[in-house]
Amino acid sequence: MQKLFQMIGQRIEKSPIKVLLISIIVFAILITGAVSVRMATGNETLLMTDNEVYKSNYAMEDSFGGDSIIVLFEGDEEKLLEQNNLQKMWNVEQRLKYEDNIFGIMSPASIVHQITDKQSVEIKKQILAISEGLNEMSGKLIEIGTELNKKDVKDPKEIEEKLNNLSNITSVFSKLIEGQNNLSEGATQLSGGLTNIADGLKGVSVQLQALGNELSANPKINIKLNMIAENIYKSSEGLATMAEKTSKIKMGSENTSTALSNISTQLSKETQSMKEGVTGGLNPDDLKMMADGFITMGENLGKLSEGLETFYRKSEMMIPHFPANQEELDNILYDDGTLRSMFSDVIVDENHSIMMIKLQGNLEDKYKDEIYSKVSIALEKEDFDDISYIISGKPVLDSSLRVEMKTNMKYMVVSALVLMFIILMFVFNVRWRVLSLGVIFVSVIATLGFMGHMSVPMTMVSMAVFPILIGLGIDYSIQFQNRYEEEKSAKTTLTQIGTAVGIAVLATVLGFISLYASPVPMIRDFGKMLTIGVIISFIGSIFLLMPVLTSRDLFDGKSKKKLKVASDKATLLDRLLEFNTKVVTKFSIFIIVLAMVISYFGIVADRKVGVETDIETFMPQDMEALDNIHYLRNIIGSTNQLAIFIEGDILTEANLSWMKDTVELIEKKYGDKIVDIKSIDNLVYKMTDSNELSID
Repeated sequence: MQKLFQMIGQRIEKSPIKVLLISIIVFAILITGAVSVRMATGNETLLMTDNEVYKSNYAMEDSFGGDSIIVLFEGDEEKLLEQNNLQKMWNVEQRLKYEDNIFGIMSPASIVHQITDKQSVEIKKQILAISEGLNEMSGKLIEIGTELNKKDVKDPKEIEEKLNNLSNITSVFSKLIEGQNNLSEGATQLSGGLTNIADGLKGVSVQLQALGNELSANPKINIKLNMIAENIYKSSEGLATMAEKTSKIKMGSENTSTALSNISTQLSKETQSMKEGVTGGLNPDDLKMMADGFITMGENLGKLSEGLETFYRKSEMMIPHFPANQEELDNILYDDGTLRSMFSDVIVDENHSIMMIKLQGNLEDKYKDEIYSKVSIALEKEDFDDISYIISGKPVLDSSLRVEMKTNMKYMVVSALVLMFIILMFVFNVRWRVLSLGVIFVSVIATLGFMGHMSVPMTMVSMAVFPILIGLGIDYSIQFQNRYEEEKSAKTTLTQIGTAVGIAVLATVLGFISLYASPVPMIRDFGKMLTIGVIISFIGSIFLLMPVLTSRDLFDGKSKKKLKVASDKATLLDRLLEFNTKVVTKFSIFIIVLAMVISYFGIVADRKVGVETDIETFMPQDMEALDNIHYLRNIIGSTNQLAIFIEGDILTEANLSWMKDTVELIEKKYGDKIVDIKSIDNLVYKMTDSNELSID
């Protein structure tokens, strides 16, 4: 090894500029990787990727998404659930809905929208049912008309009185026509329109039932009229129910209104004709006219059915929307003045609600930072005036921690450089005494760049490498520079102390390699960075420091002159070191025994040292993000979760029973430590609660 250092020293003395330029190029290439270094705070810094826990968590996040960004809204109860503020929350969700890296969003606004969506589906179903019912009634009326064409009713005078009651059918159908026209006017008119239609159909039902009773002498016609009356009545009830819950339908059907007008005109005409006919007895021609009237009315009801069917097919007529007024919103939020239970996950109490933005699973940190930024911008654009909000959650905390790590790392490196500069100025009494500091600084940056090239991330542990490297690495430069100032020869310097310093570097590296045995990735990365940093510092002290010193003396006129020998007068440091040497030599046995005793007590005490795994204790305790997540936990209970990930045929009776029993067991055993438990069992129960989403 000594010959190797001799050859290196000889090459440096022969071509110092050339060696220096090559070294600068190599270090410059290393430094370029510094921009690629990434800050890592995720699970990959705590667990090896082949760990079973890591694999399970990876699979779980891949299926169910990762951590959530939580927005906590705070304000008075009236303002918190005000239509204007919930609309702004919904606007935020709309801004983020095309973001691929978001798994899902849940807030009071999104649940309200889900309810309006289900209401639209239910309304469409009822419209189809009414259409089918009217179509059936159409067929029966035509059948009655056909049946009457075959009958010979000689003296139906009793019908005259009831026909007088039926003569006001025009006003009844006016309500139907008015209601259908209201449908075409949009959201604000739908409820009133459906109510009018319901009232009109109910009136028709009553009149037809009365007419059927008067024709009791003909059981077949009587039964059919009563069935029609009953079906019309049920349809009116369905429309009345829809009127209570419907929030918006985009447009109505002109065919429906036209059909109602035709029915009104024809029924009024035929009723008047029937009344005139029965006054003097119902002859066969009158009977045929009445039968034709029923057939025509049946055909018009068929058109009404077709109109509603067209109404159903046009799905854009039922686009879900967000409630436009407070009354409509309150009808969704509350049930008899009580907040619906399905909002319990997002409305914490009367002064707080949350928006949970669940990210896609196993996202890289840079994508989490992007989403955090987009969420912040979306919230700022909505300008919440009368309620406040904070953005928190593990992704936000991790993002803030990465920013803090970058800032603190700069402070640590600068502080270490300043302290080392002061020490060199007062202690290291040679020419260009701070040159060693410059060399170690370049070596530290080159180490950072090498990390970037090798994709070694920066963690909370490894960020402490650089101050350590400055303290360790500068030792090599100081030793080489100090010996060079004595020998004035790079060859002699490297030949005499190169091997000794190289062995010291090797011993240090072997000590750091022991860190590779740790199962924690960020501890391993810490060992890698220290190993790489020490080696690069050693190389820098040879191939940067030595060529610079040689070039300096090559071009400096003073290089041929010996420096003035320092005064033989001992300095304070010299006296302290001399005293320390004498004490250690005189009491060597006692010092060895004392060291062994202290080591023994240290080993014993080490067993009592606890293991800290809460990453938040490693963070600066004055971080705003840390304060926010603590405040959030005080409000909602916790932001941590323990997931039981199940794969296979899940929805079997045995598995569901096991889930239920497990939930009960956990609640019984750890009830005081658990805020809430979510499982298929309780979620299905909540979502199928008939009072939650029904429009009945």
